[in-house]
Amino acid sequence: ASWPRGSWLAEAKRSEGEDDDKHQHPPTRHNTKTKTKRTRSKDMNHLCGLSLSNLDSSANSAPVTDFSGGERRSLDAFRRRYDSALRGELGFSGRDGVSGRGANDNNHDSDDGFEEEKKDASVHPSPGRRGSKSPPPPLPPPAYLPSPDDLPPSVLRPLDDVTLYRYLLADRRSDGTFDEVASFRRLLEALKFRRERGCDEVARNLASDRIPATMRRCRRLRVGVYAGVDDRSRPVVFERLGQFLLSGNATKVTHEEWTESYLYFLEGHFAEMRRAAEASGKAVDRIVYFADFQGVVTSVLNRKIWKVVPLLKELVKTVECHYPEIVDHITLFNVPRVASGVYNVVRGFLDPVTAAKIELHAGVPYERFRELMSEDVIPAEYGGKNEMDFPQTASCSRTKTK
Repeated sequence: ASWPRGSWLAEAKRSEGEDDDKHQHPPTRHNTKTKTKRTRSKDMNHLCGLSLSNLDSSANSAPVTDFSGGERRSLDAFRRRYDSALRGELGFSGRDGVSGRGANDNNHDSDDGFEEEKKDASVHPSPGRRGSKSPPPPLPPPAYLPSPDDLPPSVLRPLDDVTLYRYLLADRRSDGTFDEVASFRRLLEALKFRRERGCDEVARNLASDRIPATMRRCRRLRVGVYAGVDDRSRPVVFERLGQFLLSGNATKVTHEEWTESYLYFLEGHFAEMRRAAEASGKAVDRIVYFADFQGVVTSVLNRKIWKVVPLLKELVKTVECHYPEIVDHITLFNVPRVASGVYNVVRGFLDPVTAAKIELHAGVPYERFRELMSEDVIPAEYGGKNEMDFPQTASCSRTKTK
């Protein structure tokens, strides 16, 4: 394959053919003399946030997670496995001059690669030694909103540690260990999904406010807003979910249009996390979500809710599974006891990790809101001081709900 001269792929392919003495070894994680520097916003990956390894601990930007030794080792092994696959797709050489494994190789379902890589992750051939082969050129950093010319022909792309860690967490076993093989498979499927569904174009449309008319309509049919950030700089989402269940709006556009609308909703989370990280100087890799269930009783009585459940199940199965670990906390409020049966149905098709993050409240839990965010973020109708525009759901604006 060939790429435009100015793209990082073209530059990397040219540099791979240079003489051995022109190659420079990239610093490893074990090089204590290498200074860390604050990651600038332009270095953020559109799939998650800031690179954990580049954060300056002296500047109010501590890593998202305090890793244990086992977590760090698992993440390092996962990084080596992914970078090896990426180099294989690009035709780069591995550490020993042998081509790295590609995403389509048949050995990704085995743990052997991890065990082999764990033996010595920091050893590189010496550049001046006779018979040794030069290390491959370093992979470029992840880019926010990459242009189509800057993406390799395959589904793979440079990813940061926060992204990789999210996929590891998605398949964490009950004993706390990681199922790296399942996580790797999940990641490849997610990247394939991004390519097939045009998620990069969705992200670019959001950045330039080029939102298709159908997507704007979906936003009126299912209303959710960003209210600000919580005390940990995470974007706060409030949604009128009960009104959506009551409205019958699920049948007013096609399932395909709802799927695309949900992509805009999820990609919007990353745009908001990016803004929050830029404003706070902290790595932000999660949102917090609050759903108002007012109206759910009427939706059960008129049975409109049962027309929505298949749509929600499909969105979880076909879309949400590719966006793991982006919600840190889920609060459902104004949930009457009679609606608990509906909640149990929905909980049944949610990912267990996601379901474990949910808490229910019969009314408006103002004190719980205040534990997480300032009153300036809480919408005024729930007792806060946020006078933001939080419209009623389109077909519910004149309907009294219970």
